[in-house]
Amino acid sequence: MQAYIVQRLILIPLTIIAVSILVFVFMRVIPGDAAAVRCGASGVADQTCIEGLRRELGLDICDKSQNFFGDVSCTAEQYWKWVSEIFGGDFGQEIVPPKPIADQLWWRLGNTLQLGMLSIVVSMGIGIPIGILSAIRAGKLSDYAARLFAILALSVPNFWIGTLIVALPAFFWQQRWVPDWTGWADPGTHMRILVIAALVLGISSAGYLARIARSSMLEVMRSDYVRTARAKGLRETIIIVRHTFRPSMITVFTIAGLQFSGILGGSVIIEQLFTIPGLGAWIVNNVGDRDFQVIQATALIFATWFVIIRLLVDVGYTYIDPRIRY
Repeated sequence: MQAYIVQRLILIPLTIIAVSILVFVFMRVIPGDAAAVRCGASGVADQTCIEGLRRELGLDICDKSQNFFGDVSCTAEQYWKWVSEIFGGDFGQEIVPPKPIADQLWWRLGNTLQLGMLSIVVSMGIGIPIGILSAIRAGKLSDYAARLFAILALSVPNFWIGTLIVALPAFFWQQRWVPDWTGWADPGTHMRILVIAALVLGISSAGYLARIARSSMLEVMRSDYVRTARAKGLRETIIIVRHTFRPSMITVFTIAGLQFSGILGGSVIIEQLFTIPGLGAWIVNNVGDRDFQVIQATALIFATWFVIIRLLVDVGYTYIDPRIRY
């Protein structure tokens, strides 16, 4: 087990380096110039502004008139400059408005993590019990009701539910509700927006988890050792709690881990609907500005987050099912 964790820990930085190279290369081959976009937005799109901003962003190392792949040395120099600054804790400057990326990055990451953790709690807290109940009561009315909930949760887009929550108060009570994110300066408003957004984001995930939990439970309940336990006269409650629940949670745990891994980039619309200043909304807003430094920084955070969660999920298998060994 220890050797497996060490191997995975060694692979994490290699994976992040590979992702950083891919992001760096792809951002450079995308048409457009971040300096020209910024100078145009400020109303002073002259050559002096562009050259000064290109020098500030480190884009002057390579000549834009040359083919990108024609001068590998200057590209490598740009990449090394960017990576060395990141290791020093400097993610660069956001173009619009000009401010340190690191300050915005950690603050927005904290907001997205709050939303993500609450939404995964909602997803697992609703989806797993409904899936287990559906499996135990397979073929009965409660099973059909649980499956109907799962299908509806998967079918109805979460952004539509979020839009209704924001718009319906104005339609029925002539009182428009505008989410005003104040952070922890106003804990009541902060938690109200966060909980509602997490409910909206977690409902569709709960439907998916309910279906996975039901199928996994049914598969385990039909296995030989469960039939043997029934033949010995064990009560159904003991069979479910001691012999069925944990083995059936392996698939559910995997899906929950994947959902939590993707929550950083998958909550863009919900963050914008509820005015939550998170990473998802931030990166979308900066794509149009060609702010490649923000996009590169957030892409590295996404990659790091994903590989760490995958490691935790793989290690968690051994605690769910002691038969699994690495």
